[in-house]
Amino acid sequence: MSCPELLRTQAYLDGELDEKASLDAERHLQSCVECKTFSTDAAQLSDALRRASRYRPPENVHGVVRAALDNEDRKRNVFASAAKRRSFWLGTAGGAGLSALAASLIIGFILPPSATTLAQSVTDAHVQALMSGKIIEVVSSNHHTVKPWFAGRVPLSPPVEDFAGKGFALTGGRVDEIAHSRAAVVVYRHGNHEIDLFVWADRGSQLPGESMRHGYHSVFWKSGDLDFAAVCDMEGPELRKFVDLVRSEQG
Repeated sequence: MSCPELLRTQAYLDGELDEKASLDAERHLQSCVECKTFSTDAAQLSDALRRASRYRPPENVHGVVRAALDNEDRKRNVFASAAKRRSFWLGTAGGAGLSALAASLIIGFILPPSATTLAQSVTDAHVQALMSGKIIEVVSSNHHTVKPWFAGRVPLSPPVEDFAGKGFALTGGRVDEIAHSRAAVVVYRHGNHEIDLFVWADRGSQLPGESMRHGYHSVFWKSGDLDFAAVCDMEGPELRKFVDLVRSEQG
């Protein structure tokens, strides 16, 4: 017979429970074979769906965008003299202004972000989460719980491991945005420090490697078709120790 807590387990994996109900569901999950199997199956299904549905833009997309921008420049040169006779706001509301705005949006969403943009983006996201108190959306130290929670929330399946035995305990996860890319954030605790592990689909960006901004260290790397960044206010050597643990699980 099916476990009567199965629906609550599903709601827990979907992040629909409050903190108290989530803690109750997690305790049940650790002791119920049926619910634990359900959680594992959900994680495996998440992996399969992410691998099957991952999308990469065509190889010529950068060339198409640049050609469109060059064409826009030519249009602006042709109509420059006429534009001078029109007011600023009228010109902005016209076709050339709207096209320029559309082109800038295309650049932001299609072309890969710079290393500087990525370093700033992950630090800002980490600090904002700390200040807002919303650093965790799914609270759990069980990777079979955290991993399937990301299904349907981000277009990838992030690696989730617990390193509590080595001083870096898994505490949960959330979803965030990094330079117009939706990212999974796996959250860890090391002493009094919160560590954010950002994971997002690679867009061909040049990653910054290691960065320091406003007192927060960040370390970036690629693995397969995913980009990673670990961010914390720990000293660099301690953060690199955490990064080495994560990378050792990636093979």
